[in-house]
Amino acid sequence: MKKIQPVIYTVLLIILDQIVKFICLEKLKPIGSVKIIENFFYLTYVENRGAAFGMLQGARWIFIAIALIASIICGVYYTKLPKNKFLTLGKISLVLIISGALGNLIDRLFRAYVVDMFHFIFWGNDFAVFNVADILVCVGTFLLAIVIIFSEEHK
Repeated sequence: MKKIQPVIYTVLLIILDQIVKFICLEKLKPIGSVKIIENFFYLTYVENRGAAFGMLQGARWIFIAIALIASIICGVYYTKLPKNKFLTLGKISLVLIISGALGNLIDRLFRAYVVDMFHFIFWGNDFAVFNVADILVCVGTFLLAIVIIFSEEHK
């Protein structure tokens, strides 16, 4: 059961990401945007054909390749991590990264774009519109950085 747990968590996180995107396609796409907190947080339907902040528009196959390669590398690295409490955080971070990468990969493969919806405005400036998969990748990368910086095994 221990060996299948990361796969189960990954699948559940991908399902969560895809459910949120499906709801956005069904409910948010027709109306475009919904104000949650005035001048701060909106749910805004965006079809992102690029990367973060919409960079590299139209480079779909590059992003598909990167997501596949990153997921494979993270999966291999996951199996190589020794067992200790601190590196459990490393394993969690890799599950988050893989889940987010595959969540957006599904969008790119089946829609040719990624559905984004979380839209923040900070001090009157638009921030990137992003999705659950993006959050998973960012949080996972942040946690992995903490593990790499502070882990004795990596020094």
